[in-house]
Amino acid sequence: MKDNDDIISKIVTYISGELDDEERNATKRWIDADADRRALFEQVQREEQRLRWSVRVALIKGTYAQVRNRLRRHVVVRWGGIAAAAIAVGIFATLYAPVRERGNVSTTATADSILPGKPRAMLYLASGEGIAVTDSARTILDPGVAEVDVKAGGELTYTTGAPALPGAMHRVTIPRGGEFSAVLSDGTKIWLNSRTELSYPVTFSGNSREVHLDGEAYFEVAADGRPFVVHAGDVVVRVLGTDFNINTQTAGVVKTVLVRGSVEVIAGGERVKLAPDQLATYRASDGTLSARRVDVTPYVAWKDDNFVFDGQRLEDIMETLSLWYDVEVIYENDAVKETRLTGDLERYDDVRKLLYFFEKTSSGLHFEIDGKKILVQWTDDRDPTKQNNK
Repeated sequence: MKDNDDIISKIVTYISGELDDEERNATKRWIDADADRRALFEQVQREEQRLRWSVRVALIKGTYAQVRNRLRRHVVVRWGGIAAAAIAVGIFATLYAPVRERGNVSTTATADSILPGKPRAMLYLASGEGIAVTDSARTILDPGVAEVDVKAGGELTYTTGAPALPGAMHRVTIPRGGEFSAVLSDGTKIWLNSRTELSYPVTFSGNSREVHLDGEAYFEVAADGRPFVVHAGDVVVRVLGTDFNINTQTAGVVKTVLVRGSVEVIAGGERVKLAPDQLATYRASDGTLSARRVDVTPYVAWKDDNFVFDGQRLEDIMETLSLWYDVEVIYENDAVKETRLTGDLERYDDVRKLLYFFEKTSSGLHFEIDGKKILVQWTDDRDPTKQNNK
């Protein structure tokens, strides 16, 4: 038992990033030299990932004490008490290391060179005039059409009532590094993510309410007896009153996730009716429309100012981060893009926290920040080309 405790403690120390480069390399050689130690190392890594993901909601909405206690309970049950304290402390240190311990994330940037996004948008009136809006409160008049209140915090609100100009349309565009929300004339609230465009009638008339989306948006549709229809590229989503998210950020792919209510997704000559906690994916490359059950949290967390990634490809994760932090991502090679990672971060937090976490849990990734660029690469012990050049 004592030997097991020592082995696990040493592995946890390695994973938690408490070693300098010389100690880390020596420990890695020690792990690789024995098949049983290597297997245990991989098991501890998997456990660390499972524990981190099992408390993701508590991390976002809970307290430090709640997360800590849940971690300890999981560790004791899973490992039967072997080195439970060492593992709990090591894993917790890894997951929630403070920013001052970012360590391996190299940076030649100033402290404020990579900043999170903020509420900002362009509102285009019925005349085509564009007006920049931020999180500062103001009132915008579109003569003969509507009065739009911009609330502090970044929200457009429309005064209900028929416009003098029938069929008048407004359009909102969100740049990289921006977000905004809007409450339409029917009471429907829409959260708009970075690099998104939404076109909509100032007031809805007729038997349906129709909007056009390019990008990503979360909808809370107000029920008024008429269908609410979202046109997103080749996909049409029909609802009555419900909460759902549509994402067209990936070229040729439209993803619709249902949180509450019921929606019908129409694309490629097919129709899929979604139940809550289902994802519909349309791929233009082959015209297929499919649906499956998912944990909706990673798809909608951005609306509540969080990033949640669950075993996603690194390239997809970095694309999401690049839109919000308005940075360019450069990959040393294509292979690194396929790394699958799990992690979460508050959207208004320092991105280096998440990059540091990825470095510690991937055993091979390294990030370098240079101004508004992030270089992603393998460390020498994972990149075969660097191994050959030694």
